[in-house]
Amino acid sequence: MKRFLSFRTLFLFFTILSFGNCEYLQDRLTPPDSKSLGEQIKDYIISAYFAEQNHALYKFSTVFPDMAVGSLSPLYFQDPYFQRDNSKAKIVLIHGWDFAERQTDPPTDFNKKVANLLGTWNQGLAFITQTSDLPSGYSASVYNTFEIYVFTYRTSDYIEVNGRRFIDSLNAAFNSSDNVVVVAHSMGGLVSRAAIQHANNTENVIDHIVSLGTPYYGSPYSSPQYTGNLSSIGTIIKFMTDTPGGQGLAYTNGLSSGVTAIAPPITDGTDQAFNFFLESMIANTTYDSMTTVYGGDMGSGDCSGADHAATYQAACTVITSGTPPFGNSDGIVPLLSARLNNRPLITNAYSVSAMDHSQMSFRNEGGTGAGLTKVKTHFNNVFAEVFTIVGGL
Repeated sequence: MKRFLSFRTLFLFFTILSFGNCEYLQDRLTPPDSKSLGEQIKDYIISAYFAEQNHALYKFSTVFPDMAVGSLSPLYFQDPYFQRDNSKAKIVLIHGWDFAERQTDPPTDFNKKVANLLGTWNQGLAFITQTSDLPSGYSASVYNTFEIYVFTYRTSDYIEVNGRRFIDSLNAAFNSSDNVVVVAHSMGGLVSRAAIQHANNTENVIDHIVSLGTPYYGSPYSSPQYTGNLSSIGTIIKFMTDTPGGQGLAYTNGLSSGVTAIAPPITDGTDQAFNFFLESMIANTTYDSMTTVYGGDMGSGDCSGADHAATYQAACTVITSGTPPFGNSDGIVPLLSARLNNRPLITNAYSVSAMDHSQMSFRNEGGTGAGLTKVKTHFNNVFAEVFTIVGGL
C-alpha cells in the first residue's frame, strides 16, 4: 500500500509540474529524444517506480536445525511480519557489492532476490541454524536466540539512495522498542551507515551496526588514481567504476575537515584520491558509538593461501605490490579502511588474520576444510560479539 501511494503521489507531482512549468521540466529530462513531453514524463515515472522494486527485506524462517548450505532455498524467506516474536532481538543481514546487475537492468523477481542474498549469506545462514559448536555464551542456536532478517538491494545504484531504501524498509518493519542489530558485509556497511545518518531515520530502529570488511575509506580497486595501469583485473575494475554504486566505493585519502587522513594515500601526480560522499559520512561521528568493525588481513605473505579463492589470491597479490602497496588487506579492502582508520569513538575494532574479503561474510570459497573451520570460528566470534551487544541494549 505504501509503494502504491508513493507512486500516485509522484505521478500527481509530475502532472502538476507539467502544466505549471513544462519548459523547465522538459529541460530537466535527459537525454532528449523525439518523444513528446507526456511520453518522456511517463518514461521517467515508470523508471523511478521500477527502481524502487529492486530491494526487499525478508524474514529467514525455518523449522529445521543444522541446515546444510545446499538446502537453503526461497522457501525459507518470508514477509517481515511472518510469525513475529517481539520478545526476541532482531538481526538484519545486509550483503555487499554484486557485480552481476546494473541499476538499469529490469527489476528482479523474488527468486532472483533470494539468489542474490544466498550468494553472500548461504553459509552464514546455515551456521545460524546450527545447534553444535555454538558461539561463546549461547545455550541455543543463533536462530533460536534471535529473529533473523535479510535485506537485498541493487548494489550498482547510489549508496546513499540504497541507504534511504534500507532505513525506509526497517522503519516499516520495526519500531524503536525493537532491538535491531545490523550485520553488514562490505558495501552493506556503507549502506547501513548511510541509512542511520539519513533524514528518514526518524524511528531510531537501528541499535547497532557490525560491519565485516566494509570499505569506510573506500577500496583502491574503485579509484581511477590507482587502477589506471592495472590490466589483469580490468574487467572488474571497469564495471565497478562504471556504475554509481561502484564509483561510491572509490578510495579517499581523508582530506576533509573532521576526517583523519589515512595511510598510505593514493595519488596520481598531484591528483589526490578523494571521495566526497565517503568523507561526508566519515565526518559524521554521531553513530560511531553504535558501530563495531571487523577488518580482514590476508597479510603480504598469505596471498596464495590454499583456502583463498583464486580471485582473492590475485587481488591480494595486486594490492600488495601496487602503488602504493597495501600490505594489510582482505585482498579488496585495506585493513585501515575496514577499521575506520581506528577511530577512537567506535565501540570495537577487530582485525581477523588470514581472512579474504569473501571469508569475512562467513563464506568458504577456497573449499578446504581448514577454510571452513576458519570461517566458522570467525562466525562464532562475530555472533558472540552480537550477543554481548544485545545484552547491553
